Amino acid sequence: MNSYLKMSEAVLSKSRQPLTAREILDAAYRLQLVPDHLFGKTQHKTLHARLCEDILHNRRASLFARTAPGRFSLASRLEAGGNKSEYVAPQRSYQLKQFDVLCADREGLDSALQGVTGLVEFTSIAQQFRRQVPLRIAEKDLRLVHLRLLVMICSNSGLLTLAAMDGAEFGSGRAIGLLGFLRGSDTDLFSDEPYGIDSAARRTIAEQSSVSVRRIHELTSRHPARTLRCIRVADAYSRNNSVVLLAQYRCEKPDEFIRFFPASRAPRWMRVPAEINDISTLERVSSRFIELAGNGGVAIA
Repeated sequence: MNSYLKMSEAVLSKSRQPLTAREILDAAYRLQLVPDHLFGKTQHKTLHARLCEDILHNRRASLFARTAPGRFSLASRLEAGGNKSEYVAPQRSYQLKQFDVLCADREGLDSALQGVTGLVEFTSIAQQFRRQVPLRIAEKDLRLVHLRLLVMICSNSGLLTLAAMDGAEFGSGRAIGLLGFLRGSDTDLFSDEPYGIDSAARRTIAEQSSVSVRRIHELTSRHPARTLRCIRVADAYSRNNSVVLLAQYRCEKPDEFIRFFPASRAPRWMRVPAEINDISTLERVSSRFIELAGNGGVAIA
């Protein structure tokens, strides 16, 4: 284990409350736990980065957990105390450009979708998405079309809707779900779960809320669907460069679940499409979906 992580484990095992990286480092010096080879003016920043990297890469297997932005505890302390309010930090925008997404050549996809304007069974075009390209490149290359993911969460109270995230490529407005990415690393055609959609959907929820991945599994369940469907949608600049997969989930505890989303995104449960008075107030993916729902082209459970 990294020296910073060993030091953090020793300090947090003695602490009765979560600590910041600076507090962990100060305590480590008092307890004489800092190895001689660790030195520098910004050690607390390095320590913070090491803890974040360990949580990001190891997820539930990590010894550490966030309880709030910048505050860390041992994961075992959360479990022992019955505290399930682990904080999952959203990824910064520059980090979101570093992974590969599944892409299709626009010319071949246009040919396969010729004459199709509504929902498409993804299996009919899945073979078009053979390339894995970094997102930062796929977004700018007009010869490519990349896959996105719309995670819709239903309950007896309706469908979860939120304000679109700042800088969303499909424009501002209200969204009827959470827009995420199907990464190249999610795809495993040899697994029982096709295309890694479930993993991608639950990761999307975690990235846009404060709910832990474990709690997501407890609060939501994949809605059974006979077919995997998708829709072609243009971005805010009218570039038709995305195919959006639709993933529906059920939530049995809507009041608890909605509290994990930031107030800035105004989360609420709505009856869709009955409570949508003006589709121009929606971002592009949601407005297109509501058009199809209004025409009977898609059912919302």
